[in-house]
Amino acid sequence: MGIDVPELDDRDYEELLEQAKKRIPAYSDEWTDFNPHDPGITILEVLAWLTETHTYQLDQITDDHREKFLRLIGHDRRPPTPATATVELSPPQAATGKPLPAGTRLAVTDGTDDVYRFETDHEVVLTAAEIERVVTVGPGPTEHGEANRTDGMFYRPFGDTVERGDAVYLGFDRDPFESTDRLTLSVDYHDVDLPEPTPPSEDHSVTFTPSVELVWEHRDPETGRWRSLSVTEDETNALYEGGLIELVGATADSPPPTRDSQCPIDDADDYGWVRCRVETSGYEIPPQIDAIRTNVVTASHAASVTDERLSPVGNATGSDASARLDGQTYAFENRPILSTTVRVDGQRYVEVPDFDASGPDDPHYVLDRERGRVTFGDGETGRVPAPNATITADYVYGGGKEGNVSSTAVWQFTDSNTQLATDVSPADIDVVPLCAATGGTDSETIEEALRRARRDLRRPYRAVTEDDYRYLASRTPGLRISRTKVSVDGDRTTVVVVPYAPPDVPSPEPSAGFLETVRKHLRERTLLTDRVHVTGPRYVRLELTVTGHTRPRYTSGGYEEDVTEAITSYLHPLYGYDGDGWPFGRTLEGSELVDVVSDLDAIDRVTDVTITAHGGTAIDERTVLIDDTSLFAVEDVTVDLTTTDNGGR
Repeated sequence: MGIDVPELDDRDYEELLEQAKKRIPAYSDEWTDFNPHDPGITILEVLAWLTETHTYQLDQITDDHREKFLRLIGHDRRPPTPATATVELSPPQAATGKPLPAGTRLAVTDGTDDVYRFETDHEVVLTAAEIERVVTVGPGPTEHGEANRTDGMFYRPFGDTVERGDAVYLGFDRDPFESTDRLTLSVDYHDVDLPEPTPPSEDHSVTFTPSVELVWEHRDPETGRWRSLSVTEDETNALYEGGLIELVGATADSPPPTRDSQCPIDDADDYGWVRCRVETSGYEIPPQIDAIRTNVVTASHAASVTDERLSPVGNATGSDASARLDGQTYAFENRPILSTTVRVDGQRYVEVPDFDASGPDDPHYVLDRERGRVTFGDGETGRVPAPNATITADYVYGGGKEGNVSSTAVWQFTDSNTQLATDVSPADIDVVPLCAATGGTDSETIEEALRRARRDLRRPYRAVTEDDYRYLASRTPGLRISRTKVSVDGDRTTVVVVPYAPPDVPSPEPSAGFLETVRKHLRERTLLTDRVHVTGPRYVRLELTVTGHTRPRYTSGGYEEDVTEAITSYLHPLYGYDGDGWPFGRTLEGSELVDVVSDLDAIDRVTDVTITAHGGTAIDERTVLIDDTSLFAVEDVTVDLTTTDNGGR
């Protein structure tokens, strides 16, 4: 049986040359000699020969060749990814205080006959306690309970500015530790108005460690004293993102209660309280939360199978005397395969992308994830399993776009092997999805992988020029970086980074952990001889006084805030000037601020704007010079305006 060879072009040399000759009159009326002795015809003959040769070579390149090329340049095709969803659980009373294990299975139907298999991603401790109150205690208490319960609302648990000692108090309808020593909280972070942080790099060598230190405490309902809680898991990274937080209550080895027995809530004794207190502050963006909930778990479109005996494909067994024992292929019952462990007669084999580097006795196999098959070696490259060997596997299958079920899908636990309590199984728990399942993708095609490889080859991975430093610093994994500035002095490179912040943050500054993450990311990509200094911007603090006149109808005031807002917005390091932030090192002229304030509807005319700068170089009261690493921060604006008489100026 022959092999079908694709043909990109079936024209031979003679046809290519003849077609080229026929095109000559369309380009030149003077070229009339088409005989072989003409130099132009000789060139066409060479080009026709080259075209035929290249076409032949291209016809021999298959997807296998393209995939091997991608692997050589470090760009394997990406496997399917499973969709994930967040679901809320309503357990029966008997299950209170019991852990629901990771990997508990769910069946999902979405209006079709298909059933999608999901599994829980982590363990969650079920509780009967629900959060009824959320109170921020900083300069004064602020109630967020309604925002915590309402879709479409968010709140800042520590306020708009976060200082040491600020705290958020969670009031439960009962003591959350009355029947268990563990509490699992789900934090839904509000990032709708925030840019996505740079995703982790493929080597995952650089991770962001916040400079923030949070302390979680539980109020003993009997004594009113606060006891420290141990944080065994924090997927939120100190409330920098959403995820789970698992808290463990006081044990015999726990430190004694603190002397603090105060709870700044009037009816504190009516609730069970857990608080999160800021011990060390360092947020670039004040945390903002959509909701904090109990009994919430994430689930992925994936299912686990243990000790499945794989079935031979075709003539892969030794039952037929003429069967080939080399290159045996076995199939899984399910596909696509996300991960697997394969054993031959109990011995674990190792997955390899191909057998090119395999020796005759290496226990290797090649996995076809999409088709759900494993292939073994031929005795020269890769070991041949013995005849009638038992091939078994533990694996996880699933993933793909089909797992992106809607928020109206019906979810139900199907795991009957797990007992939470007497006569209580996961199937007795009501499941409500909080959102649609998202993130499921199919396997990457060859064409998609080639396009990704081309894009990747154009990206700088080594910091050599200023543009390289700027590009790499702004794409530090896990961070939201709004602006960068690079200056070079000999072998010393200074990289200034400005973190993203909402408009109401006047002078965003990076924390120590933020700067260290950027430094590590750059250090792995710079030349050995380069000295790199990573820092935040140097802010020149400004005190301004605006004098002039308002229009007659503004005698009652109210324009002061507008003047302050106009000046602050114009000088803002991220949103000022032309909308992209005040340029690094740009001189400030008082006349610019006069124009900005004069555009306000309340202003008749501005007679003067005086500037007092703390830092920088003040040429006079209306001009301030700053260096290339500096920006402005408005510290105070004094508005001294009088009302213009109706009769004139």
